[in-house]
Amino acid sequence: MLSRDQFLKHLREDLVHLYEPRHLRRSPLAALFGVANRFDSASALQRILIEAIQSLEPPPDEPSHSRAWEVYEPLYYRYVEQLGQEAVAAQMRMSVRHLRRKERDALEVLADRLWATFGLDRTTAPAREPGGGAPDPEEDGPTVHEALSWLTESQEPACSDLNHVLPPVLELARRLADEHHVRLETAVAPELPKVPADPVALRQCLLSLLSVVVPRARGGEVSLSGRTLRWEVELRLQCPAYPSGPKPALNDEAASLNMAEELARLCKGRLILSADARAFDATLTLPAVEQMPVLVIEDNSDTLQLLQRYMLGTRYRFIGTRDPEQALTLAEQLSPQIIVLDVMMPRVDGWELLDRLRQHPTTSRTPVVVCTVLPQKEMARLLGANAFLKKPVTRQAFLAALDQQVESLARTPG
Repeated sequence: MLSRDQFLKHLREDLVHLYEPRHLRRSPLAALFGVANRFDSASALQRILIEAIQSLEPPPDEPSHSRAWEVYEPLYYRYVEQLGQEAVAAQMRMSVRHLRRKERDALEVLADRLWATFGLDRTTAPAREPGGGAPDPEEDGPTVHEALSWLTESQEPACSDLNHVLPPVLELARRLADEHHVRLETAVAPELPKVPADPVALRQCLLSLLSVVVPRARGGEVSLSGRTLRWEVELRLQCPAYPSGPKPALNDEAASLNMAEELARLCKGRLILSADARAFDATLTLPAVEQMPVLVIEDNSDTLQLLQRYMLGTRYRFIGTRDPEQALTLAEQLSPQIIVLDVMMPRVDGWELLDRLRQHPTTSRTPVVVCTVLPQKEMARLLGANAFLKKPVTRQAFLAALDQQVESLARTPG
């Protein structure tokens, strides 16, 4: 039986290594939560922890200095966003020492939530196999996250032209298919838009999937299709039924699938994977570069140029105006998917403009991100803003706020 202290220790370690599949696959919590024997155990445990943190988010009308926010924000910024303690302390306007105390309290609350959700007072932790203690980092080498850190450390936004990336992938796929007597059918639309992903990472993501499905489809058929959606590109790899019947459970192949999932995440995409003993279906969806219009209303030309640079090479297409009076006209003409609004502007009160945006039928449901020097997060929420950013804002924080709105839109019916 895991003690409370042991559970807290493993929970803290897993949150620190939230984006490292190798660590999560070895976590005792994967067994406690019933996902240890799945090929996607790492991503399943990751989802459980992130969703548990998100479940603690207070409602918009909760006062900004309430205990609920003091529980949620340290967990979200430290572990989901993976920000350092100094950055989070500055965001929450407290000392690092004070933040550490808040983190400890927040972890206790999160542990209580998970403990109750999974009935862990009735759960016995399985014994580790002999020699199954904590891995020696020097013996095992770098984690997947460490090995791929160069993908996130680059200062220049990555970009891939699928019309150049896919042909060499298909050539290797055909050679692999010939080796296993598999028919490879392709239906890739011409002139696919560019995607904000490193081309090497994207190629390896696709090859990791192909290396699993092609040998399993021996003597049968595998299809690879590609098409443009409204703001995205969809690549789909399928084998509806293995011709020689059910295959053994995934073993070493699981490492390739977990690698594909990690690479998809680093490519700003999402991988939906269904792989069992009888069939294989993987859908990789990637944002299209500079396709999603974002209207930025900001009277400072330097800030406008900065936010425009932040959006270069991403899924977002910058539309900027220094004149708040033009905001509704531009919104009607261009149908932006997100609006970024400053509130300290001459002649027009930004709060009044936010209220007008919320009342206007064209923009009433458009996500609005308030970006201002004013420390008035609660006011922004009360007036209907979907997110709040305090200036100065980093590229990472700015794009994360936009990404969060896209995810919310994807979850909204209709």
